Amino acid sequence: MHGTKVATRAGWKLVEELQVGDFVRTVDNGFRPVNRISEDCITVPHGETKAECMPVCVPSNAAYNGRPVWLMPEQGVVLDSTKLGHDPVTSPAREPIVSARLLGGVFQITPDVPATCFDVTTLFFDQDEVIFIEGGFRAFCPSGRFGIGHQSGGASYEVVTAEVAADLIYLTARRGDIGVLANSLGSLPAPVFDHPIVPVRPVRGARRAGRPGRPVMMI
Repeated sequence: MHGTKVATRAGWKLVEELQVGDFVRTVDNGFRPVNRISEDCITVPHGETKAECMPVCVPSNAAYNGRPVWLMPEQGVVLDSTKLGHDPVTSPAREPIVSARLLGGVFQITPDVPATCFDVTTLFFDQDEVIFIEGGFRAFCPSGRFGIGHQSGGASYEVVTAEVAADLIYLTARRGDIGVLANSLGSLPAPVFDHPIVPVRPVRGARRAGRPGRPVMMI
């Protein structure tokens, strides 16, 4: 939803300010360029009560957000299953993705409508990606529209079925750990390097002071 900040190479930017070619911080693949952007104006009928038609509001400080964050009902949110414990029935083989609308009632997250009309932006990449958004949430951006049964081939996450999602969210509420939904490091504007930092090998013949395995010579 417009007004939501996204982590980019240039720091936090409002989603509506992003342009094709901008590099966005992803969870697994460093910074990746946005290759297509779709914008829509959403109208919610007055008196709408169906959860599948209503965005969800994450109130201030419910996660790592200093102000409310709004998620569209079918926005995919990645859960950290390692914080839920291992269960062969409810633990998917890959990082699970659930629809935001299913989070209603967990950590004060509630279905609501910010206005009768509001604008949203959808980001598309060359392949399925998970990006960091405001509050430390990990938002799923499929290469196509997010939908039931979508599979992110080869990635380390998957869209789980409604039944498994319900079980995972139940476990999330029972454990009471916001870290399942939001990553504290992902909420910080810390720089992420495109390439790993490798220690420089000293020039041949040169020795570093205090090199392990070498006795210290007292002169």
